Amino acid sequence: MLKKIIIIIVSIIITIIILTLSINIYIYLTTKDKIIKLSDVKDIDYMLVLGAKVNGNKPSLMLKDRLDKAIEVYNQNNNIKIILSGDGRTKEYDEVSVMQEYLLNLGVSKDNIILDKEGLSTSNSIYNFKNNFKVDKVLIVTQEYHLYRALYISNKLDIESYGISAKKENYHGWLFREVREILARVKDFFKASIIK
Repeated sequence: MLKKIIIIIVSIIITIIILTLSINIYIYLTTKDKIIKLSDVKDIDYMLVLGAKVNGNKPSLMLKDRLDKAIEVYNQNNNIKIILSGDGRTKEYDEVSVMQEYLLNLGVSKDNIILDKEGLSTSNSIYNFKNNFKVDKVLIVTQEYHLYRALYISNKLDIESYGISAKKENYHGWLFREVREILARVKDFFKASIIK
């Protein structure tokens, strides 16, 4: 009896591992060609910068790298509208306001900045873009490991989306972040299949 239970448990674990790996490989393969270089950014009017942790009134290194990449794109096309999406629900913790201040201090026009303070997760940010801005083409800015999931969700929502990768660093807690992203891809794979 005990042996049978162990076999069932092991079988379930193996099935979960195979399913998780299969979903992650599928998301990677279906989105990798949508990641472009700065020189390839053309005919895009909206750029979505995904939020990340802030420390007081300063962006974390990871968020700073996203914002710096957004500035590179903006400097190439200063007509582009930059949507800053993150958690901005309270004065005590407001990713979006910190992001905006950083861009303004580096010369981005306030007229080109749009705030989404309800971007509490990657999927929230993409859904908000789809529902609030009624635009079907966007350039998403975040780190490469994160782009695959963001692009997958966008594609499922029929948004013509491209990604540009922020500078890659060995950020503090990268291993935890990578494992979390593997699981998040599985979650959003199923969520994006159900909600449109």
